[in-house]
Amino acid sequence: MKEAFTKKNIIGNTLLFVGMMAYILLFGALFGQNNILIGVATITAMLMLLERDLTIHPVQNTVKFAGLNLLTGIAAFTAGFSVWTAVPIHFVMMFIISYTLIFNLKNPLYLPFSLQYLFLLAIPVTGAELPLRLAGLVVGAISIMALQMIVNRKRISKNGDPIVKSVCTSLMEKIDKKLVGEDTSEMDAAIRKSIGSLRSMIYDQREEDYYLTEEGRLRLNITAALEKIDSLLNTLEPRHAEGRVIQDVRMILNKAIEGDSKEIDAAELSKASEEVMESYRTAPPQSSTQLRLLNNVDYLTDSLLALQQLTPEKRKITRKIEEIPLKFKKFTLSAPRHVSSLKMSYAIRMATGIAISGFIMDFFNLTEGRWMMFTVLSVIIPFYEQSHKKMRDRIFATIVGATLVWIIFSIFHAAAVRTGLLLFAGYLMSYVKVYRYSTILVTFSAIGSVALISGETQFLTVERLVMVLAGVCIALLINRFVLPYKLTDANVNLGRMSNDTLTEMLKEAKDAINGNATIGSHSMKNLLIISTMVEERARVNLQAAGTDAADELFASRRLASNTLYELVSWKEIHGIKEEISLRSIAILDHMEECWLSGISYSELIGQLHLTLANEPILENKIILSMLLEIAEEFEQIRIEDEKMKPSIMK
Repeated sequence: MKEAFTKKNIIGNTLLFVGMMAYILLFGALFGQNNILIGVATITAMLMLLERDLTIHPVQNTVKFAGLNLLTGIAAFTAGFSVWTAVPIHFVMMFIISYTLIFNLKNPLYLPFSLQYLFLLAIPVTGAELPLRLAGLVVGAISIMALQMIVNRKRISKNGDPIVKSVCTSLMEKIDKKLVGEDTSEMDAAIRKSIGSLRSMIYDQREEDYYLTEEGRLRLNITAALEKIDSLLNTLEPRHAEGRVIQDVRMILNKAIEGDSKEIDAAELSKASEEVMESYRTAPPQSSTQLRLLNNVDYLTDSLLALQQLTPEKRKITRKIEEIPLKFKKFTLSAPRHVSSLKMSYAIRMATGIAISGFIMDFFNLTEGRWMMFTVLSVIIPFYEQSHKKMRDRIFATIVGATLVWIIFSIFHAAAVRTGLLLFAGYLMSYVKVYRYSTILVTFSAIGSVALISGETQFLTVERLVMVLAGVCIALLINRFVLPYKLTDANVNLGRMSNDTLTEMLKEAKDAINGNATIGSHSMKNLLIISTMVEERARVNLQAAGTDAADELFASRRLASNTLYELVSWKEIHGIKEEISLRSIAILDHMEECWLSGISYSELIGQLHLTLANEPILENKIILSMLLEIAEEFEQIRIEDEKMKPSIMK
């Protein structure tokens, strides 16, 4: 909480609040008070969507948002004609919003658009006023993309090098701590988060949800090299302190972070790297681990130089040298796996809840029925376990918020003072992140605004409390009986997704070595990004469930996917001779057989240890060491999966 009140944050939040208020007031002046809540919903959407980079297709995304906004506007208007036609309209509209804006691997974005639909229902307009409302909705969509173009247009370019510098700093700290035998878990977490953040940006920048831009491709290679350097450093011990290789690696990492500029001087870095690599050509280290460490440093510096040499217009070019594989195409609604998916479960529950609460409000002509609908929207959430806490928080916030309005508005009667207090409550929301307390401020603002406009003095009415309780009951019943989806379900599905990803990476690696895959294929790159995002989402779910997201749960999967990517990259850069290529394919076939049948890799691992010890050719030793590492990590995954089976079956 103390961090929220730093000078920088206070200035930033104040400017943000002033900008928000200016936009809302301007929106109200242009489109009337009946449409001012569209401005509120638009501001919410603008800020939430900033976490995504939507600038790869600005026109297409503007059209999509405008289409969705117009659809909500027309649907809300049409729903006002009849109690009975409103039910299917509410259901279809909320299903579309919820299904399209909740994601398996990214944070959901449905809230501002769901809120906007309820705002439109709460303040209906006449046919004569409809064109102005629709115009406001289109302007809202344009505003979302306008802010995207201002803030996110060069997001990956602006943030890429600073993130790489941050990772290099953490890697240097890790080396220093490893060499004195100290714990490096803090550095490991920082490196993982930074790499995950950059890969998330690359994911957002894909064309057709598959093709990476040239900048994205190179930055992914950079993250892969950094991640592999990090994993190879795990073998570092104090006895390696005097080793030449580790000192050279540290020197190059230090070179990457030199200077005050946010950008890396890739030309100087590459020159330093070339000098180091040249010094090993006549007498290379005999350790495959050290050779792989040097190879990944070289891969890192080459990728950084290639990125620096890209002209701005070429950074967003995509190489569409292959068809999008079927496994990457979006699933249709008819796919059986969607019946129990997070998207389908949440969309049906939310659509059902709003349709029922909307029908009750209209059929019984409940003047405070909107409280029931907003409560349903608040309490029906993706995961069942979290709905009970939201229910308690919602009731608590309604009582406390309404009581605060009653006390404060009883003391202050002047409209100007009351308006100032409401604005101050809105400003405080930028500091309060806990749902229980932020909802108190939301309730205070909502009831206070109604009181200010209508002149009401009874803020905490029985009817309002009954509507909140009714909304809670409807939401809890739906969460419990209509396609309930738990955090355990999500984690089981993420585990399956992770296994599917590793299965495909095994196949891709085998095809690449066999010469059946296109050089520079986007498929392997997508799989690496997805493996990272699955891990990050699983961590979020475990933390939400109050479970420790220990790195041991994810390390084997992360290392297996990264080493498979390293193997394919080695093939693309250095090539693999026919003899070792045939041996590698046979080993990968054996791995695939073990993976798909669930049998132990111990026999294969033993054979690989013997083969590696007797291999005289250095390049072959590097390839065999990668294959051994992959087999060992797959064996560890198999053991962990066996341990998890009893808990999944419960």
